[in-house]
Amino acid sequence: MKALYTLCLLCLFVLTSCEEETICKTCEVGNPVQEIGWLNAKAQQLEQSDYCQFVQTGNWEGRTVFVLGNCDPLINSISSVYDCDGNLLCYGGDETCPDFSKEVKDLKLVWTNGK
Repeated sequence: MKALYTLCLLCLFVLTSCEEETICKTCEVGNPVQEIGWLNAKAQQLEQSDYCQFVQTGNWEGRTVFVLGNCDPLINSISSVYDCDGNLLCYGGDETCPDFSKEVKDLKLVWTNGK
């Protein structure tokens, strides 16, 4: 009887064990360029460019990302992808995240320098 009780307890622990929980980082704000300090600083730098620059927001791999890039159709460039804290995650389209443009969801334009 003790062996059966021990076996049942063991099965209970195995079947109810914890799984690693995935924590998704989002930074939902009304106006990210104005409300997120590092992004505001980047936009101010991009404002000085002679070329068309943009900031987009989207969801990639379960987190909010910001894509900064050049919107001039005559310039071949790679966009930078940042997380909510301003950490550079990769460059969209190069070997660090070659399928970024296919994998990013809900991409929206949040800022452009208007050039």
